[in-house]
Amino acid sequence: MTIPDVTARTFATRARTIDHLGREQIADCPTAVSELWKNSWDAYARNVRLRIFSEEAPVAALTDDGHGMRPQDLFERWLVVGTEHKVADFEPVAVSDRQGLPPRPRQGQKGIGRLSSAKLGSILLLISKYRDHRYVAALIDWRMFENPYLNLVDVVVGTGEFENKRDIFAALPMLADELAAGVVETGVAWREGQPAVSEAWRRYDESWAKEDPNRRGLPPSQRILQGLKRLPFRPEHLDDWVGPGTAMLVYDLDDTLRALPSTGDTDLVREEVFTRFQRTLSNFVDPYAVGARRSEFSYRADIRSTGDGSAGKVIVGAEKAIDRMQVQEMEHQLDGVVGEDGVFRGRVKAFGNWVDGTIEFELPKGLSVPERAGSRVGAFELYIASMEFDPKSSTHPRSEHDRYAALAKDYSGLMIYRNDLRVLPYGREDNDFFEIEYKRSKNAGRYFWNHRQMFGRIALTRQFNPNLKDKAGREGFIDNTAAKTFRAIVGNILDLSARRYFGSSSEIRKPRLAEIQAGNRAARAEKEAQKLGERERAQFEKELRKAEERLPLLHTEIDEETRALHVERDGDVAQAARRLSTWRSGLADAAIRPQPSGTARLTGRYQAAKVNADRVSEAISNYEVKFRDAVENYVAAKPAQIVAERVASAVEAVRRQVEAFQAEIEKLQREQFAEVRRLAEKRISDFGKEAQAVGTRLATPGTGLVEVLNLLAQMQSDWSNENRDIFGIFVSALESAREQIDLETLASAQTHDLREATSELDRLTSLAQLGIAVEIAAHDLEDFDEMANAGLNALPEDIRNSKPARDIRLGIEGLTDQLRFLSPLRLSGDKIQRWIDGHEIESFVRQFFAPTLAKGGIAFNATDAFRGIRLYERPARVFPVFLNLVNNSIYWVGTVNRASREILLDVVGDEVVIADSGPGVSSEDAEHIFKLFFTRKQRSGRGVGLYLARANLAAGGHTIRYRGEDDQPPLAGAAFFIGFKDADLGPRDEK
Repeated sequence: MTIPDVTARTFATRARTIDHLGREQIADCPTAVSELWKNSWDAYARNVRLRIFSEEAPVAALTDDGHGMRPQDLFERWLVVGTEHKVADFEPVAVSDRQGLPPRPRQGQKGIGRLSSAKLGSILLLISKYRDHRYVAALIDWRMFENPYLNLVDVVVGTGEFENKRDIFAALPMLADELAAGVVETGVAWREGQPAVSEAWRRYDESWAKEDPNRRGLPPSQRILQGLKRLPFRPEHLDDWVGPGTAMLVYDLDDTLRALPSTGDTDLVREEVFTRFQRTLSNFVDPYAVGARRSEFSYRADIRSTGDGSAGKVIVGAEKAIDRMQVQEMEHQLDGVVGEDGVFRGRVKAFGNWVDGTIEFELPKGLSVPERAGSRVGAFELYIASMEFDPKSSTHPRSEHDRYAALAKDYSGLMIYRNDLRVLPYGREDNDFFEIEYKRSKNAGRYFWNHRQMFGRIALTRQFNPNLKDKAGREGFIDNTAAKTFRAIVGNILDLSARRYFGSSSEIRKPRLAEIQAGNRAARAEKEAQKLGERERAQFEKELRKAEERLPLLHTEIDEETRALHVERDGDVAQAARRLSTWRSGLADAAIRPQPSGTARLTGRYQAAKVNADRVSEAISNYEVKFRDAVENYVAAKPAQIVAERVASAVEAVRRQVEAFQAEIEKLQREQFAEVRRLAEKRISDFGKEAQAVGTRLATPGTGLVEVLNLLAQMQSDWSNENRDIFGIFVSALESAREQIDLETLASAQTHDLREATSELDRLTSLAQLGIAVEIAAHDLEDFDEMANAGLNALPEDIRNSKPARDIRLGIEGLTDQLRFLSPLRLSGDKIQRWIDGHEIESFVRQFFAPTLAKGGIAFNATDAFRGIRLYERPARVFPVFLNLVNNSIYWVGTVNRASREILLDVVGDEVVIADSGPGVSSEDAEHIFKLFFTRKQRSGRGVGLYLARANLAAGGHTIRYRGEDDQPPLAGAAFFIGFKDADLGPRDEK
């Protein structure tokens, strides 16, 4: 008998396990940031910050002021996978480590937070300090964990203990050498007794090359070595952090973090990344908690540009979060607690009025709350505030409704919080956990709630809801029985509240809406104008598609026929004449109505179609000229017959067109006649039934004849008024048609004029308020500046020279500098005239826009000729003009390649020129650009700058115009020519 060969084996852990548990597991970069902030919460931090340094090699710094780590915490816990020191809540954090804060329920689970740091970027320098202990640091390259041929024990991390921060940065080369040794392993002591890793890296590099033979760039091992040679970490990255606490410096950033620093006003990809990052991390701490229940935990993410000593541009932060105070006056609200029995008990506010007493929403039949410990759902709080989507149906004044609508753009959604911190991804528009949007798509009226117009949160605790557990990748709750039940309970509350109080089926809604909208003729007119606008936009888009399909084909056909045109016999003349007529009709059929409001997204296509129409018109003219020349050189055999045939052809074409219109009108008339007949029969029948029902009340005890007659009279009056409204529409339209009044054109024009007038009034009001605000600021801010500086100077020297005090002084100086720049823009303005030269104007503009020009990579220059000009004018009349024109140029050159972005101040002839390398102004828009509120900017455009520039100049007898066809500006984009009255333009080269 053969003895079996039995041996004991063990699992081996590949290095890629860390990659799977960390970078690949986390949903996205903002989620990774939230996990790291939760770790800071667990470390009893009061403040956490993510700062992105916008440099040639961008660096991210994530810092907190928690209790930090000792060497044994870093080496024996943080760097040990599977050992989690946050085992359970029965291991409380020592009082001395809580830094005066009350006990916090732990947020971290399974130690995934530390590994999520790999999602931020490839290389991590971790620094931590615990009380008066030394600093500990670890340098990690997460790319080393991507090698499938390495075991976990083969990957090295460079670590050390240090007396101060500067020693850490001085030791960076040594830490990097430790990591490099994990790739090239040249005589490293830690490798003794271990198999060689160089073979694993050789195999990985070969696999990488075989995967795509045409792939460019360095293989993985060389990329790691190159990255370790040029680590960009500097002490300045941690200027505002000293410890205790933990800091993470990250290099070779994730695409999301790289995209956050501004790359231009028209960078739509960056805008989408920025918005998603903002929406994910906004309101990280429960903003709807009230009073003392709000946690002492401040968070912030900002951007600091190279050489910028400011505190940074804030992306998200506690100071930018929404607050319950901002929405507590909204007209619809739910505020209460859901008990362990799944029943909501609390208050309800509908159409601005609180419903009396405590409201309960019981569980529906068929839904029971699990009682088993492993699937039970515990108590939680619920708060929701919302409003009517249509302002005409809202109890809020229009201005208040607009304010809530603006808030909703950034803060709407039903979020979930566990022990005060946000649970992702709930509350984001792309997450529909409670099926709010799904139900609304089935019946928007009945299922009232809408993600885009509701604010609120569900507040859970781990103590009462331990079964609502996060997925490993933090993409929501694990889909267990508890999560399913929780979703059903909340969905039931939303459905019942909508059915009873807010939705179309509620008994409250109909009479309240009737009160709000009763007799509101203006509201009805606005609704009809909206319907007309929607129809106009639909027709515009239909005509645009038609033009896009037909015009290019028509242009090609005309070009081909023009090249092939020969008149050698009478038939050629007749055929060419028919072609001309057909093409003109085709061009007319492809005509597009003027672009209506609300179609900005189609502007590019509309302008392209107009260019195509002009090309077709020009091609027809070219053909006609060639045809006329050919006919003049040809002697027709039977000219009368040619004319007769052409007359017959024209009559036939017109007859077909008229008959087509006739058929369409008759069809519409038949449909409308049938609709009127059906409506009339129904109205007569319904009134008869209601009148009979009222008549039967006479037989009811206690109901007298007078009462019944009064009811019938009132009912007849109400129905008569309704009939006038219903049937008057048809009568009015038919009478207008009889008088050949074009109702659509008239209504469209009046609606457009009204819309423009309303918009202009709103903007003028805003403009006036802005001017008044600047006037007040200019009057008072300088005094406040002196007071603030005097107060700072009175502080003790050590405080006065501290970093926070320096930041305060820098902020005040920045504000007063901006005040000095803005002072020429005050309403009253500077009434003193003085000499202003071109060099002063250039310096003024350059300094004002310096950060914007640098961020956008825009070259701003002025010629010697411009610097030599001299004007005797008020600064308040000149400086705003150049600010407005250069500001416009900055926007538009931001839409072209960075290498070609340029703005130039120059002199051409007797005029001053502001030119740029942007796309310029289309010929169609050139005549409108100086009109108030005309703008083509996709965002941030008010259409005020050029109007004010012309008005300012005209007040001094100066002129401004846009470049014409005969002008030769120094740059190929937009160019504005200013004619200054009595200006000394100085000696210059002729241009």
